Amino acid sequence: MQNDDDALVRIPASAWEQLRDLYRQDWPRHEIAFNNVQNYIRWIEHDPQISTTLLVYSLNGTWRQNGTYIIVDHTDMFVYTLDTSGETLKRMLHLVDWHHSYLMNMCLYRAPVLEVYRLHRLEIAFDSTDLLYHLPQQVALHLRYDLPDDLTLKRIPPHYAAYIYNQWLNKSVGSKEYFIERLLRWNYSMGLFAEGVHEPLAWCIRTQNGALGLLGVVAQRKGYGSLVIKALARRLAEQGHSTYASVRRTNTASRRLFEKLGFRVVGEASWLKNMKKSSTFDGSELRKAIKG
Repeated sequence: MQNDDDALVRIPASAWEQLRDLYRQDWPRHEIAFNNVQNYIRWIEHDPQISTTLLVYSLNGTWRQNGTYIIVDHTDMFVYTLDTSGETLKRMLHLVDWHHSYLMNMCLYRAPVLEVYRLHRLEIAFDSTDLLYHLPQQVALHLRYDLPDDLTLKRIPPHYAAYIYNQWLNKSVGSKEYFIERLLRWNYSMGLFAEGVHEPLAWCIRTQNGALGLLGVVAQRKGYGSLVIKALARRLAEQGHSTYASVRRTNTASRRLFEKLGFRVVGEASWLKNMKKSSTFDGSELRKAIKG
């Protein structure tokens, strides 16, 4: 039930490590939420200025009680909670300014998000229910691959952001070129390059919540996708990380690829994007509904 005094209160960057460590419990159950906060801790070390626009919210400043947080990174939104009832997160979502459009990244709380959309009369611009895949660190450490002499696997320089963005099938839904450049600059990535060819033949990038994303290849059925996934997963394992991936349920080819490499389904995740709330929306019915 919503309280009249409820408010979204920013969690200062100085407290992000404490927030992150709440998600160490029952490891690796909450590893994605842990990775998400850790990502932004690293990012503000690279560029302290982003902490002025990066919004990390709690409900009434009570994040220490159950770790519930919402991160707003421009148009990307990440939500996680240790509250098994989901009530804290739901109360927070009602307080979001839905006059903006946000992409819920790999959301594990589909039902409460859709309920908030319904109560706020938000139209859905994008909705994908994915399977969440996991590859344990110890398994990834033993991944092997044969690389032809004329091919090289290496981290992708940031200046390839425009090329990757232009190849991305979901670019109308997700982040713009600038966001890809940030990922390439500050996160792990893996690209497959050939001698005499300027652009990468395949690529994969670790996203803000630690999952593999933006997987792309220039030619199908050559094994390029498998190469970059193996190389990046092993690189992450060498740094002490497991590997996650969000794969659309209907994408049977990608599902077979990840399963062949040893990934196993550990849950579901949704990608949801709302249309902006109408300026004529009357909130009186909403207030009655959320107060029960």
